[in-house]
Amino acid sequence: MRVGIVGSGKLGAPLGRLLAVAGHDVCFSDTEPSRAAAAAAAAAGGQVRDGSPIEAARFGEVVIMAVWWEAFPAVVEELGGELAGKIVIDPSNPITDRDGTATAVAVPDGLTSPQYQQHVLGPGVRLVRTFNTKYPNELLELGTAGQGGGTRADMPYWGDDDGAKKAVVPLIEDAGFTAIDGGGLSEAR
Repeated sequence: MRVGIVGSGKLGAPLGRLLAVAGHDVCFSDTEPSRAAAAAAAAAGGQVRDGSPIEAARFGEVVIMAVWWEAFPAVVEELGGELAGKIVIDPSNPITDRDGTATAVAVPDGLTSPQYQQHVLGPGVRLVRTFNTKYPNELLELGTAGQGGGTRADMPYWGDDDGAKKAVVPLIEDAGFTAIDGGGLSEAR
C-alpha cells in the first residue's frame, strides 16, 4: 500500500520505517525537508521516498498525520483538498510542550480528540485513530519485535468508517502489532 507520512519527526519516522520494512511504499514529508530525507534514509531497504507534505498527501492511499495535535488544523489547511476521500490515520494526542513539560490540551466542545480531528478534516475524509497509545521510542522497539516473530503489543484503533478501519488493520499488523478494535471515534482515548 502507498502510505504518505506528514511529519517525519519522533513519531512519523519510526512508524514509516516499520511500514517500509513491511513492504509498503512510504513517502516521508516534513516542513523541514532534511528531516524527511533523513527519515527516508533511515528506512532504506524498503520502498521509500521523501517529498513535501502535499506530495505525501497526494501519494498516499493512506495518509498518516504525524504532527503535533495543536498543529493539526493548520497542516490540514495547508494541504487543502489533498486529503479528500483519503483514509487518514491520526496518531496524535492532545498534548503539547510547554517549557519542556508535556501538557494536556483541552479538546473543544466536549469532543474526543479524534472527533475534533474529524471535524477539522471534514466529512469527505475517512479518519482512523491509532498508533497513539505507545511512546514514539517504544513504537519502533515493539514493532520491530513483533515483526521479527516476538511478542506483539496490542494497538487499538478507532473509527466511524468501517471500511477505513478494515483498510488500516493490515497496516497495524504489518507494523508488528496486534490490531484491537476500540469502537467509534466517540470511544477513543
